[in-house]
Amino acid sequence: MSTLFWDCQTGISGDMAVASLLDLGASEKAVRTALAPLAGEGFELRVGRVEKAGLDCCDFDVVLDEEHDGHDHDMAYLYDPEWKPGEGSTAAGDACGHDGARGHGHRSYAQVREVLASLDLAPRARSLAEKAFHLLAEAESKAHGVPVDEVHFHEVGAIDAIVDVVAAAVCLDSLGVEKVVVPCVVDGTGMVRCQHGVIPVPVPAVVNIAAATGLPLCVSARQGELVTPTGAAIAAAAMTSDALPERFTVKACGMGAGKRDYDPPSILRALLIEEVDVPAPGVPLAPAPGVSLAPGTSVPGDWIWKLECNIDDSTGEMLGAVLEDLMAAGARDAHFLPVFMKKNRPAYELAIICDDAHREALERLVFAETTTIGIRRQRMERSVMSVSWRDVETSFGTVRVKVCGRDGLLRAYPEYESVLEVARAAGTDFRTVYLAAATSA
Repeated sequence: MSTLFWDCQTGISGDMAVASLLDLGASEKAVRTALAPLAGEGFELRVGRVEKAGLDCCDFDVVLDEEHDGHDHDMAYLYDPEWKPGEGSTAAGDACGHDGARGHGHRSYAQVREVLASLDLAPRARSLAEKAFHLLAEAESKAHGVPVDEVHFHEVGAIDAIVDVVAAAVCLDSLGVEKVVVPCVVDGTGMVRCQHGVIPVPVPAVVNIAAATGLPLCVSARQGELVTPTGAAIAAAAMTSDALPERFTVKACGMGAGKRDYDPPSILRALLIEEVDVPAPGVPLAPAPGVSLAPGTSVPGDWIWKLECNIDDSTGEMLGAVLEDLMAAGARDAHFLPVFMKKNRPAYELAIICDDAHREALERLVFAETTTIGIRRQRMERSVMSVSWRDVETSFGTVRVKVCGRDGLLRAYPEYESVLEVARAAGTDFRTVYLAAATSA
């Protein structure tokens, strides 16, 4: 199942959404084919590459003719409090924000639905486009205080907004995306100029969409409108979750560039990800596909518990006994470290490595056999070598050897008790038998 993660740390707009998906591998041909019936609407599609903050990004540009172009990316018009008519853009935006709120492109919600109905879209793409425009219609309705059917879009009805929504829907369908994760859309702050005056950021339509859908909205200290209504509607319509998996792998990454001149620049990142199952505590990770392990062999990578406590009032005899008992009770490993505690008291830190199946029993043993009153525990993932056991022949006798391997590395470790037993039986020293077994292994 394909999962898309939209990383909206520097905002989202309609063109950024489409660009990020095209850069991810969505079909540009499918987008152009879907939009071909709108060829007479006074726009041209341009898909290219731009550099933003040294990063190579995709640029999706809906280039409008002079009749439709309101110069939405004119920063002086949007943010200069001294701007006056005739000093740049002649019209841009509606009362709810900008995304391509371009001059003369007014349409009613009913007319927008007619445009969508005229296009040959796959069922999933059509459903997403219709949902996004419905969210926009409801947001406009609330902002202007008029019924949904009476809403006349300035921004939303503009042809470039229709192109952005349809193109995004076609791209998602082209990629086969079934889940879309949007942890947060990050907007700016301050004020922005629209057709009806200067309004606060986040703009009303974005706020209304977030309120209606649960789209997570974050407000940064950056000045400017980073999240446009069309971008918010696309994200909200596509979003299936706001929570990323605990662990995942990245299959592909796409970056879409924004048009406005912000610092840092607006870049929308889209990642195709695949969730990695997190095993329950104590359950080893499965081996890689195609890898089989011999019976009794450990998996190279698993989960363990680390238990710790500080002890400053137990005798050496007690500590020696508890270490032996811990190993007999199922600890993977256990050791003491000398430490200094409060009031400069010399003490020992007891550390235990164990699996989930033995954790509770080992904790009970520590409480019963030491003077500690608290145990710290931490669940940890390990990278370990695979382990198998072999009997190897030496001139002194058969010795049990532990063989460890990972990524082409091999290690052989003769087992202590086995070496000692063979050495004593042969009447020789431990080191001689150990080296003979290691060489043979």
